[in-house]
Amino acid sequence: MTIEEKTSGLSESEREFDAEAFQKVKELVLSLANTISALKLFPAHHVSARHFRQEFINKLKAFLEQYQKLELEVGEFAFYFQGKPVYQDEISSKSLPFFFYKDGLRALALYQGMDDQEINDLLDLIRSESMKPVEESDLVNALWLKDLPNVQYYAPEEFIENRILEERSESLQRRGLQIIPQELAGKVVDIRVDREKIFSGKVELRPEEKQALESFREQELPDLPETWQQTLSFDEDKARAAREGEEAPRPETARPEPVEKALFSQAELELLNQLVERNRKLSPEEEFLNLMVEILALEKDLERYKANLEVLHGFFTESIKGGRFEIPVLINRKLNELRLLVEKEQPEKIPAIESLVRATASLSILDEIRNLVDRKTEFNYLVLLEYIKQFGEKALFFLGELYEKIDYPEFRKETLELIRKTIDDNPSSASFFIDDQKPLLTEAVIDLMREMPAKRIIPQFSNFLTLTRPELKIKAIEALSNFQDEMASKILLGFMNDSHPDVRLKATSSLKYVGDEYRLLQLIKETSSRSFRQKPFEEKKALFEFLGRTRHPEAFRLLRRVFLKKSLMPSSTELRLCAVAGLEANQSPEAIELLRRGARFFNRRVREAASQALLRLTLSQERNVQK
Repeated sequence: MTIEEKTSGLSESEREFDAEAFQKVKELVLSLANTISALKLFPAHHVSARHFRQEFINKLKAFLEQYQKLELEVGEFAFYFQGKPVYQDEISSKSLPFFFYKDGLRALALYQGMDDQEINDLLDLIRSESMKPVEESDLVNALWLKDLPNVQYYAPEEFIENRILEERSESLQRRGLQIIPQELAGKVVDIRVDREKIFSGKVELRPEEKQALESFREQELPDLPETWQQTLSFDEDKARAAREGEEAPRPETARPEPVEKALFSQAELELLNQLVERNRKLSPEEEFLNLMVEILALEKDLERYKANLEVLHGFFTESIKGGRFEIPVLINRKLNELRLLVEKEQPEKIPAIESLVRATASLSILDEIRNLVDRKTEFNYLVLLEYIKQFGEKALFFLGELYEKIDYPEFRKETLELIRKTIDDNPSSASFFIDDQKPLLTEAVIDLMREMPAKRIIPQFSNFLTLTRPELKIKAIEALSNFQDEMASKILLGFMNDSHPDVRLKATSSLKYVGDEYRLLQLIKETSSRSFRQKPFEEKKALFEFLGRTRHPEAFRLLRRVFLKKSLMPSSTELRLCAVAGLEANQSPEAIELLRRGARFFNRRVREAASQALLRLTLSQERNVQK
């Protein structure tokens, strides 16, 4: 059922304006906008993202519980409820209403019955589509494919038809073709060319052009004296004599003019040459900015001064949209210079400068940069990085997003260096860069964490427990296994409960005994549980190998008991094979003696496994003796 059909059945009382509902919807839509912004900025497991997500879920469920439905009209830059705006944002690059509107969505309705999962699905759908380049995202199509049971929407058919025509036009233009205008379709255009005149080399002037040429010819030029060339002299006495017809004074009788010579030292000459050379290399943009700073410093009228600052702001905005980030970097530098010039004698100018500095550091600019990157616009990525640095820590999450999108080695290297310094200063900030949606960045951060001091960085590996990509978890386990630390072992035990078998196996194989006897005894106890017996063979074998490596008396007693237990049951045989692996890892004389006994067992599989373990141990001892 469409929105129009649902609204047509409303009673007059339902159509009346409800001030209380309006205020709640206003707060709810603001919460939605904040949630989507947080989900775009932070990883899904980040505390801020979880807070905004849960707050929106609670507000929406409470509203639907009271009013049964939420119906929003979608305008170009605003959401409407009961015909009145409840949320507005006219900056198209970050406007949530515009994001809905551009794909043809004109109404959205949410109905009672939405549970946490369905609301989360809706939020993730909006987030994933908003993160795509503009030309690739399509919210209406995504809603249609997802088919959420308690979400209804309306998009006019003519909008979709017009969009199909636009896409067809863009496709033809990319191939160098054009759609013929409707008014010319089916008509024959008669074009005639005079072959005799096409190569004549003549230019035919219009009447007004001929008149202008004739008026120029008729203008009288001033008559110059015959001696005009002689007057072009830098010698004032000779020039005067030439005009008056007198003989110029002879050189020997002419009064000498005093000449002052400016003498420079060699160092001063070199400095002057450097300044001249640098001025020659100034770009037109830097020359313009130098002129603007000079004008702003000299301007006495505050209104004209503010108007000139607005010109500078406009220049800044256009440069950002064009991807010329060297100009914003220059503007910020010039604004600092201007502040130093006026702060003592013209302090009244400082507030306007600070206001412009804040505008140039607005986080909304990051949306413009994201659009440029998504459109694959070519620009200097290192200059972009230099510009983003001025935003400080609040832009580091955005840099992580760009790291994933910009395949430029130097940019990624410099970005990682910034992230490394941040994590080194504050290890807990590592959680900001660990994200399933950013696998390349997450892998690079794991490599950084591997090289950091154990005591400070190991607790941050717990952030990987909540990820969903097994390959990222396995890489984190590999890094964690390099540390000889009790905390590392605790986190590895957490990975042993993962839902993915490869992750559990990697964690179990990476376990190291660092003297934590309490946890070792817990693991020994778990080997007799039903859940342990249901695990894959390789996983059980890895745990028994770990128990053998510990050389703990309790662990050895467990291995001995399982190894000597006689039974023809397949599950018992499998555990005895695991015990063989544990005894081989133990390598103690007692373990080797047990393996020799096992080489004579009746059970063929256990007997062969023990014999092969003895052979490997013998070869290993021989190699050690040769070394």
